[in-house]
Amino acid sequence: MSGFWAGIVTKVRRGHFVPYAIVAALALIVALVTNYTALKPNATKATRAAASNNLAIGPGAGSSQAGTVGGTAGTAGRRTTSTISRSGSRIPGAIYDPGVTDDEILVGGSTFTSGPAAVYGEQIAVGFQAGVNYINDHGGINGRRVVAKIYDDAGDPLRQLANTKRLVQVDKVFSLSMVYAPIAGQFVSQAKVPVFHEGQFNEEFTNPWWFATGGAQRTSSYAIADFGANYLHAKSAAIFYLDVGAANYSRAYALSVKKDWEAWGVKVPVLVGFAADQASCSDAISQAKNAGVDFIDFEIDASKVINCGVNAQLNGYKPPKGWGGYLIGVPVIHEALGDFSIGMYAFDAFGALYNQPDYAKEVKAVSSKTEWYSSVTAGYFTAALMMRDAIAKLGNNITRERLREQMNTFTHWRPAIVHNSENFPWYTFTPQCHLGLHGGYAIQIQKTSSGDLKWVQVTPQIRRVALPPNTPIPKDFAGCPGSFTTGTVFGKFAPK
Repeated sequence: MSGFWAGIVTKVRRGHFVPYAIVAALALIVALVTNYTALKPNATKATRAAASNNLAIGPGAGSSQAGTVGGTAGTAGRRTTSTISRSGSRIPGAIYDPGVTDDEILVGGSTFTSGPAAVYGEQIAVGFQAGVNYINDHGGINGRRVVAKIYDDAGDPLRQLANTKRLVQVDKVFSLSMVYAPIAGQFVSQAKVPVFHEGQFNEEFTNPWWFATGGAQRTSSYAIADFGANYLHAKSAAIFYLDVGAANYSRAYALSVKKDWEAWGVKVPVLVGFAADQASCSDAISQAKNAGVDFIDFEIDASKVINCGVNAQLNGYKPPKGWGGYLIGVPVIHEALGDFSIGMYAFDAFGALYNQPDYAKEVKAVSSKTEWYSSVTAGYFTAALMMRDAIAKLGNNITRERLREQMNTFTHWRPAIVHNSENFPWYTFTPQCHLGLHGGYAIQIQKTSSGDLKWVQVTPQIRRVALPPNTPIPKDFAGCPGSFTTGTVFGKFAPK
């Protein structure tokens, strides 16, 4: 086992550090297997190479790096023109929490913008920064410029926690992004700082200070079972899952997903766990092939999917109804597997945003090498705009508690940039439910008329997730009945 993987396994054994260690590990495998980072310079390298980029690198907490980014492309650094204390404002009656002045609002986050995983950490950081730049290019927030300070944690959960504490206690940011609730949730809740995030783990939808633009992994598992059973009409499925014995990466989680499929009448004769450092997929592919399953549900990361694709190609095998998963809707899949990847499925939500020239322009202004046609980049861009619209409603009484209260009134929210398009989610948050996303659609790798491979939208947006028959709403989301429905959703769009 490599020194890196030994470190990951050590962190996995530390309870609440499991998710981020796994997230970093998954991204690292992808980069290592495909040499993708050789093609995609990380934000740090891009900044050093081009003066027009926004990510200005400086010393960070715990030997990490920080980027303090100004309001528009080519503007680095931070200027404070009035005191952050409430008594120092030039505006009569103004009330500010730390991080807010008459002229600017300081926000921050921590992600992995260095190392082999930087291709994904870059999308996180660049997406959010592009959103901040878009805000400032359109007048800021009630005239205040937004400044983003981003620290690199290299995928180390201890460094992310240290960076989060530094951002709040030393840098005095007003709000946060990028940080994961399983790592920083307790500290953030005690500090009472709102977090605008894409989201994945249940804690990011149950913590009252987190507001996510994406969906939870558990709800996505429901969606893929509905899609496979009722859109593709699969009669049998195999589940390949990551097994580190904790959270959503365990046999217990895989068994829950198996029950989802079985509730729709689909047999699941194959359930194969993968160790975190496992590279081979030959045994799993052999089991799926021998069982003659119609569909493979990938509850594994993109790198392992690539390995499975290679092994399947060597065996001359593809499941007849297809294969797909929650974690794999990234360009590296078809870039690594070529035409053999055609037909794979995943999920996205941000279709209308991809069609907006200003979105792509802002992303490219921060880093010309970053994938803008990515749900990661788009999710964090949307998170910045969500933050803007909530803060804008606070007038000159800008406090974190009021920001949280304002977010809990958001109903059917969409950012103005998508012009209320129906091909974009809407978001509703309440004090009882932070599973705000109402949207999502299936995507499939297809060959375009130009001969390029691309993830293509194949269903309309859905607004609720279909619970498998006789399945109650999960306990974590009991306050979110409006996020779920009974009866198939994707089956309504199935080809006749």
